[in-house]
Amino acid sequence: MILILDFGSQYTQLIARRVREQNVYCEIHPFNLSLDTIRALKPHGIILSGGPASVYAESAPKVEAALFDLDVPFLGICYGMGMINLAAGGSVARAERRDTAPPIL
Repeated sequence: MILILDFGSQYTQLIARRVREQNVYCEIHPFNLSLDTIRALKPHGIILSGGPASVYAESAPKVEAALFDLDVPFLGICYGMGMINLAAGGSVARAERRDTAPPIL
């Protein structure tokens, strides 16, 4: 079972659909699902969806830090990747924009 924690992405249902198309059972739950409930679900992996917030916003949705102590793989998409970066001690920053298009190889 793959658990998808939803941070408000408009693509969460599409993510679940793609997982299910691989004949893998998955469930979508809100990002603030309790850690006890997550443990009881016994997911084999967790996907953190995207969302409209900035991970640095004061009111940004957060997960319990202990979530990342679970012995399962995580996949972060957009906002979810930012959450994983912060939990691992990294940072999230805006990329520098290039004025020219990269060469086509």
